Parts: sequence; C-alpha cells; structure tokens
Amino acid sequence: MRSAGAVRKAGGETEVDAKSSIAVLSLGVGPDEEIVITADGSDGEQAVERLIELVRNDFDLNT
Repeated sequence: MRSAGAVRKAGGETEVDAKSSIAVLSLGVGPDEEIVITADGSDGEQAVERLIELVRNDFDLNT
C-alpha cells in the first residue's frame, strides 16, 4: 500500500495533495508560517519524513 499525503497551512482549511510540489507551493507558505503534513498507509511515516526534508531544503531534489 502506498501512502496518501496532504499538506495545509497551520490554521488553514485548504488541503493539497502532498505528492504535488506545485500544489504545495500554491499554498503560499511564508518563511515564518507553519504547515501541517499528514500521511497514511504502509509508508506514511517515510513519506512525511521525506516531505519534511524537502521543505527544509527549499524543495531542492538533489539533497
């Protein structure tokens, strides 16, 4: 089973598919804002960890 993930701004209602970097970027999250990442499925924890890593590295896929 693959994970299903979502991202939203903390306190916001709009939730986007975590598999789409364009959708995540469309949230317009600023440098001092928080996001909420959720995932489920057999690899959900790994998916969340990878997305956290991408956010911390400004979506640089080479890190």
